[in-house]
Amino acid sequence: MKRRHVGLAILILLATLLVAVPALAGCGGGKSEEEENTILIGIMADFTGVAGTAMQPTIKATEDYLTKMVPASDNPLPGVKVKFTRFNTELKYSKVTGGYEELKARGVDMMVIMNAQDTKMLLERLDEDGMPVIGTMGLQAALGSEWAMTTWSPIQSQGEVQMLWIMGDWDYEDTGRSPKVGHLGYDLVSSEYYQEGIEKTVDANPGKFAGDAGKEIDFQVGPLGNVTWTSEAIKLKSCDYIIVSVAGAMLSSFVAQARAAGYTGKFLTGMEGFPGFWPLVTDQIGSMDQLYGCYYVAWWPWWGEDVPVIHDCEAYVDETYSGEEAKELRIASSVISGWELGMAIEMAIRNAVEAVGAENIDRQALRDGLFGINAQPEGYINSWQLSEGCNNALQWKQRVFVYSLTEEKFVPLEMVYDPVLTKPTC
Repeated sequence: MKRRHVGLAILILLATLLVAVPALAGCGGGKSEEEENTILIGIMADFTGVAGTAMQPTIKATEDYLTKMVPASDNPLPGVKVKFTRFNTELKYSKVTGGYEELKARGVDMMVIMNAQDTKMLLERLDEDGMPVIGTMGLQAALGSEWAMTTWSPIQSQGEVQMLWIMGDWDYEDTGRSPKVGHLGYDLVSSEYYQEGIEKTVDANPGKFAGDAGKEIDFQVGPLGNVTWTSEAIKLKSCDYIIVSVAGAMLSSFVAQARAAGYTGKFLTGMEGFPGFWPLVTDQIGSMDQLYGCYYVAWWPWWGEDVPVIHDCEAYVDETYSGEEAKELRIASSVISGWELGMAIEMAIRNAVEAVGAENIDRQALRDGLFGINAQPEGYINSWQLSEGCNNALQWKQRVFVYSLTEEKFVPLEMVYDPVLTKPTC
């Protein structure tokens, strides 16, 4: 009798296990439902090199926007959440390919690649792997990419806008001559890209810049990491304008040394110059009075403007940072840049969810979501829109910002510039 009860119990146990095994296989054989609806984004950037000072708060703003601000808002992402994983390139091209492969091996669904040249190096791999990529800094050679896009137009467009502004700022009639323009860069291709935009504008406007034909711009190049500019400061001292395309301590040291050497003209940078590293510049300059004539060109609204994005960024800084760190972020571009990047990724994800559903999002859906962005953020001079196969940069029109000694901050000038020479006609 006991044996019969024991045998029955064993049969019942076996039957229970047989029913349970398929269920266990279903749970353990893949991601949970929650994990399947998680979008993993890999970030490749310089976190500790020349650009590290500006890059860290930029990326933190992007991550916080998508993992904290949007989920806590009245309109969270429908049915999905976002996670991030990082790779530090240290601004070394030798680390780019390996970094890409490592992020891919981690199973990322899309990537953020902050250095435009890094993206250029990877274009073929992106096509082969079907890897959607977004960055901030644009690149002329990548405008037709089917898998990579940027929030801003290529570096060449910044060089064009800088020269357009110089032509409008210079008083040809009263001076009786054309302005002399210098360009200080470093041995990275980004400076060469600035020079391409500069030279296109010179070629399209003969006689508007001083110098012999083909040599209107004095282009001086220093090695990456250089902070001693004695010869360059002397060579560029007679320029009315100096375009500076270096970053970090290279920028702050040059401005300080050029002013100390007697340079009295105007400095002009792009988005990675003064707006990214202004605290370094103010720390190194002998006197704030020497920071007259400092300008930069960029696409975004700026601190203090009555624009919803700026209000959000101000609230974010107040909630996330304190003391001197918060003060410095309110005079730099990092948070604004990171916020915009987060906004673009959010738009892409929403497009993907609407197209295929939260449970079906893959790289193709995210790629289509990126290239399907079409928006007019309130207070922006640009509508955000791409032209597939021809123009993968969301924003082209730019303004010039000048540092006001009396207000102790950068303020935007009224004129808006559209860089038509470096913008594809499509």
